[in-house]
Amino acid sequence: MGQIMKNKRYIPKDLSMYKNIFYENVRWGDTDGYNHVNNVSISRYFESARVNIIRNLETEIYGFVIVNFNINYIAQIFYPSKIEIGSYISRIGNSSIEFNQAIFVNKQCKATALSILAYANVKESKSKKISNDIIKILQDIYYGASDET
Repeated sequence: MGQIMKNKRYIPKDLSMYKNIFYENVRWGDTDGYNHVNNVSISRYFESARVNIIRNLETEIYGFVIVNFNINYIAQIFYPSKIEIGSYISRIGNSSIEFNQAIFVNKQCKATALSILAYANVKESKSKKISNDIIKILQDIYYGASDET
């Protein structure tokens, strides 16, 4: 817990630290000729888990758009595998949120990711302040790793 509190950039590599878990199966099409999951597929797994959290907070006009995305590849993932993607929101700003995420296979961390999403008017491509109602939902349901509550 102390490391998470001191360093907001720390991304836990223990699945039990995550409040939100998204399940996915590695598809044959996610791999290269050696049954190794390619990097594009790994970024899509992270995206699916993020979208699962934020999709009910978006409208046709306002939504979250990714402005920064960093992946740390720790170990290879192979087909077939069942994966778990742990996610939590590590920071809520005035007009952006930050996600910490990790992918696990058999409880072993295979990759971590840090992403920043801006809240924006998607029709005008302009950032917008996140409403207090949305902030409350994010804080109540998804904010922080499980040992921070």
